[in-house]
Amino acid sequence: MRAETFLSMFRVLESMLDKKYAGKEGGSSSVVVRYLGDPESEPVRAQLDLCRELRNLLTHNADAEGNPVCEPSKAMLDTLYQIIDYVESPKPALLYATPGERVLRAHPGDPALEVMRRMDKHGFSHVPVLEKGGISGIFSMRSVFSYVLKHGEIAQDTRVRDFGELLQINRPGGGERFLLLSASATYHDVRAAFERAGERDSRLAAVFITQNGQLDEPLLGMLTPWDVLGEKESPEERD
Repeated sequence: MRAETFLSMFRVLESMLDKKYAGKEGGSSSVVVRYLGDPESEPVRAQLDLCRELRNLLTHNADAEGNPVCEPSKAMLDTLYQIIDYVESPKPALLYATPGERVLRAHPGDPALEVMRRMDKHGFSHVPVLEKGGISGIFSMRSVFSYVLKHGEIAQDTRVRDFGELLQINRPGGGERFLLLSASATYHDVRAAFERAGERDSRLAAVFITQNGQLDEPLLGMLTPWDVLGEKESPEERD
């Protein structure tokens, strides 16, 4: 019976998720419910929730002889197999990233006040500075603060390039760190990077993805802690 196969495969899924969350804090909810709340599950969340409801129906409802009240369709069984494959295989980080073409960015010749207005409108605390097809720096609220302390004001004709060394990625004393990873990076690579930063009490503000993890390559995507940890550290919103 497909019902028996479905329940058996659902137990396989639960076993995989048990191993995934072993040793991690997570409250009293089931591992499936926990995974539904994990950003990693987003591409299969709706299908998994439907499978969970079907599993509950098969498990907790039966006729007088103990037979399931319904029979899963072949399509539902195939869906469960696909979810298991998804959980088992490493997910590319780019699947969860804001695509490079949608990332709010600045260019060296942009008026600084104009970039700041765009950042304020969309709730961003930092944006990459793109030049000659690569990432040349980071324009951030921290760099703005440092610039004002040094120069007293930001004039109408102040350009992003005028911030000079304050745009340097991971500059000493900058207060924020940024990481570059290659297109082969997985969701788990990025999540581990943010978790390690949290353990060291040093703020990893964003991860940038380029083809080979080099600054002189086009930006393919950007991830923040919210994308992989589900916890916003600042009111950043997607453009």
